[in-house]
Amino acid sequence: MRRRGLIADEKGLALVEFALVLPFMLILYLGSVQLQDGISCNRKVTIATRALADLIAQNTTGSLTKAEIDSSLAAIPQVMRPYSATPAVFRVTQVGTDLTLKTTVQWSRARNGTAYATGSVVNIPAAMKIPGTYFLLAEVNYAYKPPSNFGFIGALALRDSLYMLPRNSNKIDCTDC
Repeated sequence: MRRRGLIADEKGLALVEFALVLPFMLILYLGSVQLQDGISCNRKVTIATRALADLIAQNTTGSLTKAEIDSSLAAIPQVMRPYSATPAVFRVTQVGTDLTLKTTVQWSRARNGTAYATGSVVNIPAAMKIPGTYFLLAEVNYAYKPPSNFGFIGALALRDSLYMLPRNSNKIDCTDC
């Protein structure tokens, strides 16, 4: 008689089911938090790339100095907040295409990284190779590390690049680059 009562008793069933489901729910929750953080950081990289190109492209005089470009590069880490800008490389470069459709670096500046060598050849999309055209190339590379060591997402190399025409002139010269 007592056995039948124990078999029919369902008082602890919900607790047992919860104990079985809890590990899976925690894994899903923590994994989604990590995934969301990685996506958010990637979005910040894209926004920082756009901001860098936009800051330089707004130049109204058609010329800049190293100090002015470096000042713009120094402002970009603010866009990356709340993510640390320490693992980020910010680079802005002006490229120009000559009459033979050869595209080369006119000048380049970088923060936390290396600038491209002046005169080095750059591969750009064929549709953009127009003789006498100059583009600003903004690039951001970010070594993303997730905030926790939960293990779903490891370190990622996030990067974005953007070509932009100067807004107020055909090109922007760097007078002392």
